[in-house]
Amino acid sequence: MIRTAPSRSLRLRLTALATLAIAVAVSLATAVLLFSVVHAVRGNVTTTLNAYADSISRSGTNGTWPKPLPSPPGGLGAWAQVVDVSGTVLASTANVAGQPARYTLPPGSTTPRISPASTAAHVDERVIAQRHVSGTTPVVIYVGGSTELLSLLTSDLQGHLLYALPLVLVGAVGMSWLLIGRTLRPVERIRAEAAEITGSDLHRRIPQPAGNDEIGRLTHTLNTMLDRLESSASRQRRFVADASHELRTPLAAMRTSLEVGLAHPDRAPWPELAERAVTETTRLQRLVEQLLLLARSDDDTLVSRREPVDLTALVQAAIDAAPSQVPVTLHRAEDVHVLGDPDQLTRLIRNLLDNADRHAHEHVDVTVTTQAPDTAVIAVADDGPGIPVEDRERIFNRFVRLQSARTRHAGEATGAGLGLPIVRDIATAHGGSLTVQETYAEPARGGQGPGATFTVLLPTLSSDTASRPGSH
Repeated sequence: MIRTAPSRSLRLRLTALATLAIAVAVSLATAVLLFSVVHAVRGNVTTTLNAYADSISRSGTNGTWPKPLPSPPGGLGAWAQVVDVSGTVLASTANVAGQPARYTLPPGSTTPRISPASTAAHVDERVIAQRHVSGTTPVVIYVGGSTELLSLLTSDLQGHLLYALPLVLVGAVGMSWLLIGRTLRPVERIRAEAAEITGSDLHRRIPQPAGNDEIGRLTHTLNTMLDRLESSASRQRRFVADASHELRTPLAAMRTSLEVGLAHPDRAPWPELAERAVTETTRLQRLVEQLLLLARSDDDTLVSRREPVDLTALVQAAIDAAPSQVPVTLHRAEDVHVLGDPDQLTRLIRNLLDNADRHAHEHVDVTVTTQAPDTAVIAVADDGPGIPVEDRERIFNRFVRLQSARTRHAGEATGAGLGLPIVRDIATAHGGSLTVQETYAEPARGGQGPGATFTVLLPTLSSDTASRPGSH
């Protein structure tokens, strides 16, 4: 069993993340501040002690030192001793007068060590040592100062920060909660508006806020999606209504014929009724196949396989197999190959031939050639009444049928209006296109119309790929 995480408010999560980020930032800033202050104070103490040691070194003359040594700077509790190489204190400040050497300086080292006899073993202080030669006597000047002030400063800072940090975090939580809530308020309004839009009122739109920020772009995207949903739902309703009507017509014809026959079984022309039923069943089967093909097109599964196809041979085979009421002439070029589904391309050609045969007066011309080095062309031209300019895109919509002027004989069946949409879907699925234009610049003589030429453009297949068997 899959367990889902408990639902948490986005506002709460963002507040927690903001608080965590602020806490980390404040902690780092505090650590840097504390380190900087301590380092600055420590550096100031060291600088002061070094300056004091320099002043002492200048006070000695030819091995003679003032007693006591010059007073240390105030505020540090500083002391000073001048010690010779034997560890004897030659001079000191009044605050350490009479004391033995407090520190020693090992040869080659600059870090003083506490003398075993020193009374400063447990004193927290900062000590520096400077080697100096007074006359001919080498000595070491030790200067020290208490770090109690530094410890108090550090402790005071830590104490203040201990109280300040929780207050900062509480304030950060509160401000984050308020600001994030205010930021998410438009998103919640958008969610509420979107929740009220149902399938029956897809015409509604979410109010567009002023500005072009993220909220404005989100609203625009949602409204665009609603436009597509409304258009898709509208097309679906029209498609279902038209498909229901087209399916109902052959079913009603079959039912009527059978009911008449059953009402008068002894006088009914059963062979004629059976033939009519077979005709309507065939029509119904063809319509169902077309609807299933359109459904596959909508799901982008129209082309199930791709292989090299000799387009010229495919067109010739379709012409030979298709019954035609008018002559069909093929103008062909050699070596026109495409990569595609042979079954769907055959359906494309048959639909175009069927459409042209239905509307042509005397002949149909089919041309297979190439345009530029990478485009195959199939052009199917008839000499029928032609198609008005305003209808040349509309005929590719599903279930659209023009007036009877495009039919050779009055009352002749014009189909379900799915053949040309299927042709365009197949061409598009193969990376091509389908267009229509007049066959003649002016109406032909003999009472014939300008005709219509349907042109399919498909990407060609290179000759190297076409020559390899089983290429995909």
